[in-house]
Amino acid sequence: MAVSFRIFSLSSLRATALAAVFVTAAYTSSAQMQSINGSLRGTISDPSGAPLPNVSVTVKNLDTGFTRTVTTGDDGGYVSPNLPIGTYAVTATASGFAPLTQSGIHLSAGVDATVDETLKVGDVATEIQVTSDAPIIESARFDLGRTITAEETANLPLTSRNPYNFILFQPGVSGHPNTENGIPNTLNTNGLIDRVNYQLDGEVDTETDRYGLRLFAISNSYVQEVQTISNSFPPEFGNTAGIIYNVITGSGTNKIHGEANYIWRPKAASACPGLSNCDPTAANGIVKPSIHVDDAFGHLGAPIIKNRLFAYAAYEHLKRSTPAPINPGTQTTLRAAGVPESDIQTAPQVQRAQWFDGRIDWTINSKNQAFVRYNYFRNNFPFNTAAGGTNALSAAADFQDRAHDIGAQLLTTFSPRLLNEFRASWPYRNEQHFADPLTGAGPAISISASGSQQAANFGGSTGVGDKYQEKIPSFNDNVTYILGPHTFKFGAGFQKNNDDQLADVYTQFVFPSLAQYLAVKNGTAAANAYSRVVASIGHPGAAYHSVFFDFFAQDAWQVRKNLLFSYGLRYDQYRAPTPPAGEPLSYTQSFNTPKANFAPRIGIAYTPREGTVVRLNGGIFYEATPTNTWYNPLYNNAAVNGSFNASVTGNTSCAPAFPNSPENVPVTCLPQQSPYALTPKFKNEYTWNFNLQIAQELSRNDSLTLSYVMTNGRNMQFIRNINLVNPTGALADGRPIFSPTASASTRLIYQLPNGIALNNINFIDVGSNSSYNGLSATWTHRLSAGLTMSASYTWSHSISNTPEGNTYQFSASVSDPTNPFYDRGKSNINRPDAFNFSTVYSPKFHLGNRFANGFANGNDIAVLGEFLSGDPQNETTSTVLNGDSTATSRPLFVGRNTLVTPVVAQLDARFTRVVYSYHERINARLLVEGTNILNHTNIIGINTTAGTNAAGVITSQPSKAPTSTLDARILQFGMKIDF
Repeated sequence: MAVSFRIFSLSSLRATALAAVFVTAAYTSSAQMQSINGSLRGTISDPSGAPLPNVSVTVKNLDTGFTRTVTTGDDGGYVSPNLPIGTYAVTATASGFAPLTQSGIHLSAGVDATVDETLKVGDVATEIQVTSDAPIIESARFDLGRTITAEETANLPLTSRNPYNFILFQPGVSGHPNTENGIPNTLNTNGLIDRVNYQLDGEVDTETDRYGLRLFAISNSYVQEVQTISNSFPPEFGNTAGIIYNVITGSGTNKIHGEANYIWRPKAASACPGLSNCDPTAANGIVKPSIHVDDAFGHLGAPIIKNRLFAYAAYEHLKRSTPAPINPGTQTTLRAAGVPESDIQTAPQVQRAQWFDGRIDWTINSKNQAFVRYNYFRNNFPFNTAAGGTNALSAAADFQDRAHDIGAQLLTTFSPRLLNEFRASWPYRNEQHFADPLTGAGPAISISASGSQQAANFGGSTGVGDKYQEKIPSFNDNVTYILGPHTFKFGAGFQKNNDDQLADVYTQFVFPSLAQYLAVKNGTAAANAYSRVVASIGHPGAAYHSVFFDFFAQDAWQVRKNLLFSYGLRYDQYRAPTPPAGEPLSYTQSFNTPKANFAPRIGIAYTPREGTVVRLNGGIFYEATPTNTWYNPLYNNAAVNGSFNASVTGNTSCAPAFPNSPENVPVTCLPQQSPYALTPKFKNEYTWNFNLQIAQELSRNDSLTLSYVMTNGRNMQFIRNINLVNPTGALADGRPIFSPTASASTRLIYQLPNGIALNNINFIDVGSNSSYNGLSATWTHRLSAGLTMSASYTWSHSISNTPEGNTYQFSASVSDPTNPFYDRGKSNINRPDAFNFSTVYSPKFHLGNRFANGFANGNDIAVLGEFLSGDPQNETTSTVLNGDSTATSRPLFVGRNTLVTPVVAQLDARFTRVVYSYHERINARLLVEGTNILNHTNIIGINTTAGTNAAGVITSQPSKAPTSTLDARILQFGMKIDF
C-alpha cells in the first residue's frame, strides 16, 4: 500500500498562503536605530500646515514617569532618541497655541515612531489631549523585521517553554522549532544556514564556536518582547550576515505587576511519537513514552521609589520527562550478548532546569538612566546522550549546563542634542557530558546490524568527557548627536572570547555481528577479530582566546518631511588566537586575521503620500568568525603528543587484544592521522544585501508590506581534503578517483617526529558563494479590539556552491576535492514556500444577560501556524566512489540536495479562561495549550541512500522512507494568576 505524506502540493501551498495573507491581519513593529531602546520623531505645524520652530516637545514614559524635553528646529522637526520602551505621551507647547498632548503611544525595542502634531491657536487654559498611537507605518524605518510584542510573548502557545522558537515567526525566516531549550533547527536566514546574532538586552548571547548557536538559555518568564531584524540593518548592528534576535527582559514600573504560573503535562495528553507504534505487543512496537512536565514560573515587578527606582525578578523551575525506550530488536541483541536485564531498560531521562532573572532600573537624575541585570541558568539532564534506540543504559552519558550573565546599561543625556548609551556584560557558560552512575566502565562495545539482527551499543559511552566553557566579557558604547535634520551616531564594541573545549574520551570496539562478538568474548576467536577499535589518544582539547571589535558611524538625514536618508560605515575585526609553539603543520603555526572588513550601508525611506512608505536599502554585512575555525586545527593538529581519534582495523598485527585500548600498542602501529588545517588566505564571510519594500497603511491598525530581498554570500567556508594525490582514474561525471589506502604514492608523507604519517587533511578553505532571492507579503495588525496578529508568506530560492563548513548541522566536505564547485546546487535550507502566522485574540462583549456576559468574556485564544516546503536532502550511496573517505558520495550525475521531504504543516494553540477576577486587577486563569494540535506527521528526514555499482551508476533508488519527524501532538494544562 502506498503511503503519501504530502498533504497538499506546493502550488496549493502558495495559493493557500497568499490567500491567508490577504485575508488575515497581522502586527509587526519595526526595529530601527536603537539596540534595545526606541525613538520618537515628528513635525509640529500650525493649522495651515506650516512648520513651527522653537516648539517645546516633552515626551513622558507613562509607566515610569521618565521625561525628556527637546525643541523643534527651523523645519518644525524634533527627534528624541534612546528612549526606554513603554507607553508614552508627547506634549507640544508653543506661545500663542494651545498645548497638545497625544498619549497612548507604544514604543517597542528598535522602533523609530513618528508622531506629528498640529497645534491650534489658543492658550494654556485650552490644552488639548488626544489618545492615539503612532501610525502603524513607520516612515523612519529601513530594515525588514518585526518586534514580537509583550501581548504575544505572554500569550502565544509555547509548550517547549523556549522563546528562541519565536524566531520562526517573522518575514523571510523558516525552520523547525526545538522541543527543548536549544535553538530552532535548520534555520533559513537570508538563504544562509543558522546565521543568527543572539542578544540579551542588546548584549552578547551568541556562542562563538559554530554558526547560529545561542550562549544562554532563556526563560519565557522574563521575556518582555523580542526585537528581530532579518535584513539590511544599519551599521550599529553587526556580527552576522543573517538575522538579529534580541530578547528584551522585563522591568519594574510604578505599578506592581506580576504573575505566577504552573503547567502540567500528563502522559495521556500526548500522542504516540511520530513513526512509532505504541502497541508493545506488535512487531517493533514500543511502550508509549511519558513526556510528563511540571513547570512552575513567574515574575514580579514593583517600584522601590516612585519614578526613580524599580525592581524586577523572575524564576522558573522545569522538570521534564523524556524517557527513551530501547528498540525491541536491540533488546533481543543485548540479551543474547549477555547484557544484564538491569541494563536493558528505558532510559529515565528527567531533565531539571532552573532560571533566575533579577533587574534593577534606576532613573539617577534627569540626565542619567541605568539598569543592572543578573541571570542564572542550570540544567541537569541524565541520559542526555546515546539513550534509547540501539543503546543500553551503560552507553549513555549525562549532561550538565551552568550559565551566569551580568549585564548593565547607562543612558546619558548630555543635552537634548547629545546622548550616549553604554552597555557591558559578562556572560559565562560551562557545559559538559559525564558518566552516569549506570554508565559502563568501558570499553564501549558496538555490534553492527547483520541480517535480521539489530545493532546494539553497551558497556561504556563514547559521549563522556567533552566540555565547552566560554566567557565573553564585552562592552559597546554609542554616541548620538543631533544636528538640524541629521541624527549622527558613532560607536564601538569589544568582546573577548575565552574558550576552553575538550572532546570525548573513550575506547570503542566495533563488531560486525553478534556471533563475532560472542566468539571473541568466549575465546573461540582471536582477541583481535573485530571490525575496528576507535580510541581518543592524548588530551583531546584546546584552550584559546580571540578578540572581536568593531567601529561604526551612521547618519539618519531627514532630507524632507517625507524623505529620510540613512548612510554609514561599519568596520569589524575578528582577531585570531596565537597557536602554541611547536605546531607541526605550517597551516597551524599562525592564523590570518583579515583586516579589510569595511561594510558600507545605505537606506532610503520615502513617503510619497500619507500612509505609504517605499524603502530601498543595501550594503555589506560581515559574519563573525566561528571560533571552531581555529579550534579544530588546534585540537586535531598531528602534534607529537597531540590529541586525535585512532581507528585500528581488527585482525592485524597492530590490533590490540580485546578489550585493550590502542593507547597500549606501539606508536608505529597507530594509523595515519587526519588533522585539520586552515587556509593561510582566510577571509571573513560577507554578503551583499539589497532590500526593496513597499508598505501601505490599510487602516489605523492595519498595513500590508511587500518586499524583495536579494542576498549574495561571499568567502563562505567549505572543507576539502587536500592530501589526496596521484588519481588513479576518473568517474564518468569527472570526479577523480583516488586510492583509499594511505601510502607514499597516495598521500603526502610528512616527516613528523612521532613517526606517524598523515592520511587525510581536512582543509578549511574560503571562497564559496551563495545566492538568495525572496519575495514576501506581510499583513500587520497591531493590538486593537483585543486582536494582535501577524501573517507572512515568503517565496524564495537559495543556492550555494558547496556544503558549508562550521555550521551547527550541515558541516561536510566537498564531493570533489579538486573542484569544490562540483557541489553547486540548492542549499540545505532551500524552502521555496514559507508561510507563518501568529494570533492573540481577547474578545470583549457587552451582553445584557449577566451570565451570558460572564461566559462570553474572559477568554483568550492564541494560535501559531507554520506551513513550509520540505527540507532538501542529499541522495547518497554507501560506497565511497572516489576514494575520498571525508566526503559524502553521491551517485553519478546526481546534484546536491535533489531530494526533498514532505511539506511541513503545524498548528500550535493556547486557550486561556478567566475563572476569577478581583476588580479586573487580579485574575486567576486556567489554560490548555498544544503543539501540533492536528497531530500531522511532519517528516524532516528520509532515507536517501541509493544502491550503486562500483562505477557509481544507480542500481536501486532511495526508499525515501521517513527517518525523523517533528513532535507529534503534545497537550499540557496550567493555571495562572496575574496582577
